[in-house]
Amino acid sequence: MNQEIGLTTEQDPSRGYRLLPEAPACAPRELTVTLRSPARDVVLISMWSETGRLPQPRAGSHHARLTIDADEISSLSARLLSRWQQFVHFQPVSTSNRPREGKPYLGNADLSGRPQPELLAQVSELAREGAYLLERLLAGEARELVRFRDHMLNVLESKDLRIRFDSDLDVPWPMLAVGYEGLLEGGRLTGDPFLLFLGHRHQVESTSGAYADYWWVSDRRHAVGSANLNSDLKNVPLAHDVLKLLDSRLELAERNFSHELLPDLARPVLDEDVMYFFCHGSYEEQGGRTWHALRLSDELPIDAPLVDGYRKPHTDAAARRGAVALFHPLVILNTCFAGAPATTGFTGLSAAFVRHGALGVLAPQIGMPQVFGAEFAFRFLTCYLDEGLTAGLALLETVRWFSATYRNPLALAYGLVCGLDSRVITSPQEGTTTS
Repeated sequence: MNQEIGLTTEQDPSRGYRLLPEAPACAPRELTVTLRSPARDVVLISMWSETGRLPQPRAGSHHARLTIDADEISSLSARLLSRWQQFVHFQPVSTSNRPREGKPYLGNADLSGRPQPELLAQVSELAREGAYLLERLLAGEARELVRFRDHMLNVLESKDLRIRFDSDLDVPWPMLAVGYEGLLEGGRLTGDPFLLFLGHRHQVESTSGAYADYWWVSDRRHAVGSANLNSDLKNVPLAHDVLKLLDSRLELAERNFSHELLPDLARPVLDEDVMYFFCHGSYEEQGGRTWHALRLSDELPIDAPLVDGYRKPHTDAAARRGAVALFHPLVILNTCFAGAPATTGFTGLSAAFVRHGALGVLAPQIGMPQVFGAEFAFRFLTCYLDEGLTAGLALLETVRWFSATYRNPLALAYGLVCGLDSRVITSPQEGTTTS
């Protein structure tokens, strides 16, 4: 087996994996959109479908040059994330403009008991902002751009598609919205704003042109994973239930300190199907530069260069040998800002993990309330581990559950970088059958 797939004994000590010749996609992607910015004032967009959802052009894909430049796209994306952060910190005020209560969306995951006119007004505003960014992105009167816009919006306004956005620029795609103009009639709300967001309508993954070109399928009976935690958060409601769920479905390693995580990151083989992080995230600052980092129960900031430094020797050595350093988890960074756009001159944590083999990374793009973060993790992991859904479908089901049951849009703030088809599949136990 080792000789067939090019692994050394050190890399694959009978760990029960098969290397597939191509991606184990559950279904083709109905839409792939690319954004390329060869210069800051030039942004090129193209799209194609693997299923015939788009008219087939002679060139094989639809393409256009956008009128908006890269800096404006980045600025408007940051502004949209800021509006979602304002939603988290919303504080109702009286007619005299004085606070009537605290910040109800910050401390409660279940917003179904909030006054619906208040809540729907807030979510409608988020949808308006998401529609505005999409409108600005595709604005222009050039013939090829008008044709491109019509085709793209026609596809996005449908439902239940599998979509990849492969972009040089960080755009919060799940938070964009379509159909906002039909939401209001005579100034009155006539529909449900939750339904307008791309992350509610479709399975969405983003990439940045770099993702794994090798895929593993487990032949073992038990999936393996880790919980990487900050002990400050152990009393957050449902945090213990998430840990129990992970422990019941995985051979689980628990790490609470960086001195437990870093030696494992330094190993050539880090054999985990799921790496779950529930800890604090913040922006570091030095010399006028800022970048994102997370912390376990100690003070060491774990950032993208640190992950890169520990994994890069193994990734490079494996590439020279024509083999693969075994590192293939779905990484769930349940920590503030972990999925936010990388700051200038730095790589984001999501990209760092994917670069070295992670199947995908799921992370919030804003500062997420701890209570909601734990609720989100429990719901997503139930879909992913208990129900066996792919990460893309598990995320979509999680978004729709929170929208319908808790009337909370914050699940849309979690972005999936690669990993749409990531799935934990293990061999059946002896004496059991599968249907």
